[in-house]
Amino acid sequence: MTRTPETAAPGTAPRTAAHAPGPAGSGAPRPPVLLLNTQYLPASRDWRTPEGRADSPFAVDTFLRAAQRAEEAGFDAFFHADFSGVDRANLRSGPPVNAFEPFQLAALVAAATSRIAVMPTVSTLHTHPFAFARGLASLDRIARGRAWVNVVSSFRSGTAIGMRREVPRERRHLQTEEFLAVARKLWASWPPEALEPDPAGDRYIRDDLVTDVDHRGEFYEQSGPIDMAPYSARFPFTLQATSSLEGLRLAARTADAVFAGTPTQGAARELRRVLREEAVRAGRAPDSVALLPGAFLRVAAGPEEAGRLAFAERQARARGAGGSSAVEVLRARFPGLRLEGSAPGDRITAGLLPEDPDLVLAAHGSRYLPLWDLVWGTAGGGARTVGGLAERALALNEHAHFSGTPEQIAARLRRWHEEGAVDGFQFILGNGFEAVCAEIAPALRHGTTTGGARPPRTTPSR
Repeated sequence: MTRTPETAAPGTAPRTAAHAPGPAGSGAPRPPVLLLNTQYLPASRDWRTPEGRADSPFAVDTFLRAAQRAEEAGFDAFFHADFSGVDRANLRSGPPVNAFEPFQLAALVAAATSRIAVMPTVSTLHTHPFAFARGLASLDRIARGRAWVNVVSSFRSGTAIGMRREVPRERRHLQTEEFLAVARKLWASWPPEALEPDPAGDRYIRDDLVTDVDHRGEFYEQSGPIDMAPYSARFPFTLQATSSLEGLRLAARTADAVFAGTPTQGAARELRRVLREEAVRAGRAPDSVALLPGAFLRVAAGPEEAGRLAFAERQARARGAGGSSAVEVLRARFPGLRLEGSAPGDRITAGLLPEDPDLVLAAHGSRYLPLWDLVWGTAGGGARTVGGLAERALALNEHAHFSGTPEQIAARLRRWHEEGAVDGFQFILGNGFEAVCAEIAPALRHGTTTGGARPPRTTPSR
């Protein structure tokens, strides 16, 4: 019988997983993992109105309510993104991402919930593995085995450090890999059985089972064990964000899931295929690393509003269609396309954008896979001219956007999952928070709209 986090003995709580199978022997398809971004609720309101400011990003109760409702709806984890430094332009446009320190907020959320995982973000550029491991171990104990973590190198190096310690961009994957290796060694240095008292030996803690970590690497030195005993024997579920082939390979070696921008289903399918292949090359099972792209939701109250949203989207695409100005914008946004001298009516050739998606990913990263899908895949119906590609590409966003009624959105999300493009989603931003929790998430989980709770899922240890 599988123990749940509420009943597991210390250190033995199973880790919830994005790619957990259905009930043993049932052959049931794996339900998609669902992450809810902490900013979804406060950002879904119009902050210009008193009602919209009721769910303030500066009030911790906002996030506790959101997490409890997400737990009822069946979300797997409450995800807290984190960015170093201050983006002054974004401060004017809406709620900030960083109103609370991620690990502190995760601890409060964990204490207010019982099933949903808490997932703070750590930057490997701004944190030492020892400080990270002890903070994560403390959180995992507070959460009784429900700690997950998002690991990033951060895209604003040099901020929020207090000292000069630059890591060249080309070395950051190696640094992140060593960071996680040290953290995992520290996690394993204090096994759960060391907490079992030994009255016969007159030892409250089995210190003979606590081992030293003797690590001497390129970026870190670590000699001692962790000084806070983890709750779980296994290192927490780890997410990494990446858009490059090298980043995918790093995740295939060190992570449990990848977060990436995939605005078209075909791009997501190709990225997931490559991720599975890289997992095998790393000596792991193909489904060991899940693809969890971001999703923006625009929920309509009914069919009429959904029709208006669809019309507005078509109009927006039409406004960006065709001319030389659109081609110039495309060239500026995607310099790797080599569009110099191209006219809107010119045909797209394999020399401009390879027909092989592996070549596209290797040369340009996952940002260019949606372009491949528009030209050679199924997303654009064959956008074979430069102008046609510009029209369709400029209508895309970094992440997939889903609009319509809750039933329509759930059907599209389910299709992405059932057709093998993704293993789940992170709901980043959008509107209709209650509709997401009451209708969309339960429909993805159970095919119902009850919004009821579900038992946690488990995965074998890596």
